[in-house]
Amino acid sequence: MSLSDLTTLCDAAIAAMDAADWNTAVLKLMAIKIRRATMPDMTASAGGNTQGIRWTPSELDSMIAECRRNQRAATVAARGPLRFSKITYARATD
Repeated sequence: MSLSDLTTLCDAAIAAMDAADWNTAVLKLMAIKIRRATMPDMTASAGGNTQGIRWTPSELDSMIAECRRNQRAATVAARGPLRFSKITYARATD
């Protein structure tokens, strides 16, 4: 896993958030979290520019929680606060 691979995942998560696709955003953030758990902090240099990644698990957890909150809010807005259940009426027998 390279820095560019993590950057690609991050860009995909951001694009999903911009599109309000919270499921995809959570999946991409979870993928970043899993990959970051198995590798050291990284830096990459190209043409005198240095890039680095230093995300802590708590920062990723915070972003994932925010996406899930937005997902719940979007679900309520789409469905409304009421839930309907099928009701079957039966007459009492003698």
